[in-house]
Amino acid sequence: MSAKVLLTRRWPEEAEKAMQAEFDVDLNLNDIPMTEAELVKALGEYDAICPCVTDKMNSSVLGAVPRKVSIIGNYGVGYDHIDLTVARESGLVVTNTPDVLTDGTADLAMTIMLMLARRSGEGERLVRNNEWKGWYPTHMMGTMVTGKTLGIIGMGRIGQAMAEKAQFGFNMEILYNNRSALSAERLGNLKAEFCANLKDLLKR
Repeated sequence: MSAKVLLTRRWPEEAEKAMQAEFDVDLNLNDIPMTEAELVKALGEYDAICPCVTDKMNSSVLGAVPRKVSIIGNYGVGYDHIDLTVARESGLVVTNTPDVLTDGTADLAMTIMLMLARRSGEGERLVRNNEWKGWYPTHMMGTMVTGKTLGIIGMGRIGQAMAEKAQFGFNMEILYNNRSALSAERLGNLKAEFCANLKDLLKR
């Protein structure tokens, strides 16, 4: 018999179909976060549960018995919503999807930076509200990010991805503050200057 799997929230249709081709899958069709009682009940009925960040897989849930589930297949990178200590003590396997959001998050950070610099949000609202009166030289003057200095606080995977987009896409100078300087091997082709003092980074 195929393993019985619960997806606690709706996934992209392609992913749901791929799961259904391999397993006996139940979907949360109303896509409303499950209650603690519903999660406890599910642990006794499914071989695998695939939660996401809205599901609080705490000690009350994971420590409940009787329990059938053997694996918690987390949808996402973060796993703060899962009590790993109780999962380990209960013999549960917990997985996540590292790195899948690195570029997506850096893209969003770059989007916000560009929108602020170019005042894109203001312009979009003008158009939507039918308030745009036409172009003139000083209208909504923003600033360019090209050639500017970008300070990154926390040079992990997302920080490095942001730095790459800024340096190679917009010729920006990169400064970063981190617990320690990154090795040349980790930086690769990236030219980034380590600033041990956060105030110095912000000033520059």
